[in-house]
Amino acid sequence: MANALRNLLAPTRGATLAGWTAVMLAAAESHKLVDRKLRAGAEQDPIFQRYMRAWTAGILRVLSVDLRILGELPPPPTGPRLVVSNHRTAVDIPLLLTHFGGSVLSRADLETWPLLGLAAQKAQTIFVDRESKHSGAAAIRSIRAHLQRGRTICVFPEGTTFAGDEVRPFNAGALAACRGLDVEFVPVGVAYPPGCEYVDDSFLAHAQAFGSRRRTPVAMAVGQPIRLQGRTTAITEQLHASVQALVHQARAGLDAA
Repeated sequence: MANALRNLLAPTRGATLAGWTAVMLAAAESHKLVDRKLRAGAEQDPIFQRYMRAWTAGILRVLSVDLRILGELPPPPTGPRLVVSNHRTAVDIPLLLTHFGGSVLSRADLETWPLLGLAAQKAQTIFVDRESKHSGAAAIRSIRAHLQRGRTICVFPEGTTFAGDEVRPFNAGALAACRGLDVEFVPVGVAYPPGCEYVDDSFLAHAQAFGSRRRTPVAMAVGQPIRLQGRTTAITEQLHASVQALVHQARAGLDAA
């Protein structure tokens, strides 16, 4: 019976997510058409931001993510904000976008995925091919341009997903984009049950495995917003230490729950 339920959950949730994504994209576009007050290219599109957060929150509900938040979510930003987190699963992205909004730095191939790629483009996702120096430099310029407009960007400086609670060394690219700007940094640590990580499987296999779980408890520890000045190396090290401490806090909260 348990195996039969798992075999049914993944495709059912996949179809639900696809339908949910299509509905939210259509609703957001329709709303934009009737709201003539939006100025092209000014601030991050507030209408799509509302729909995007509703969309990503719906993704978490469909996947039965049972989230425990440790710490206080920060108030809405008044200027540029960089949310810095460890990276363990594809679910990290809707998790951060639901609670912090803004845009996310993501792998380049997501842009070509059916439906999800379109949604990511509409959400002003910054795509990067980590094997390409040219793509990396373009991503840094894009992050800086977003921050200069006072926007929020969510990044995973480890560069890819890993198993376990050890936070790997941070790539400094996204943090270098902040040089000279008055950016508010929000460190975040997430923890999942063992076996949830996106490591060796293909994305499809990872999505199917995650979607077959009846529920997935997740802990997200949120640090205090901080402003850091100085050399990029020092800022990178300080944020790495903060995220590592928050991951340990999230793990303790997950174990306690």
